[in-house]
Amino acid sequence: MKVGDLIQLQEGTRNHWGLPTGIALLAEKLPRNDAIEYDWKVYVDGQTIELGRQLEQSSEVLSEQG
Repeated sequence: MKVGDLIQLQEGTRNHWGLPTGIALLAEKLPRNDAIEYDWKVYVDGQTIELGRQLEQSSEVLSEQG
């Protein structure tokens, strides 16, 4: 996954954040100072939220950027 990809978040993530569609645009990789390395800033359902990189294993890519 890379910045600009459009993804479908899993149901648990949608429910936790109260997101009606869960269709998200990956906006930016946010560096971390631990073994996880980075989080994602995503635009989803009119909100900007930060999610852990585990979304890469649990989300479906709907449209890849370039």
